[in-house]
Amino acid sequence: MDMLTVTLVDPPDDEDASVTLRSEKGELVAFCWPCDLKIGDVIENRLSALEADVLATYFSDWPENEKEALSTERIERVGHYAYRGRGRVIDQMEGLVEVQGFIIEMGALSDGHVDFEISRLDIRS
Repeated sequence: MDMLTVTLVDPPDDEDASVTLRSEKGELVAFCWPCDLKIGDVIENRLSALEADVLATYFSDWPENEKEALSTERIERVGHYAYRGRGRVIDQMEGLVEVQGFIIEMGALSDGHVDFEISRLDIRS
């Protein structure tokens, strides 16, 4: 599993903070509490969603060309810690979704790709 690099902690040295993380493919901001992270730290690539709405992007019986057309990963920040996007389920049992190099625990139970909305993205402590 790839690791994530901390690129910003705001405010630094506070009990809770907004932490900017970088993967090999992108960057996002997550809530951290309790937070003892510093710029340059490397952490496990496993984030969690406080509340997530997750829906299958397509069904298994759909034609392959339609599934492929709906398989583009994306993540968009829609609030301070809120995101929406599309990712690939990598572990149904644990509800793990990978999107733009980030692994997020959001309770996804379907196979393939899912569309999601997250109210708050957290760094697992």
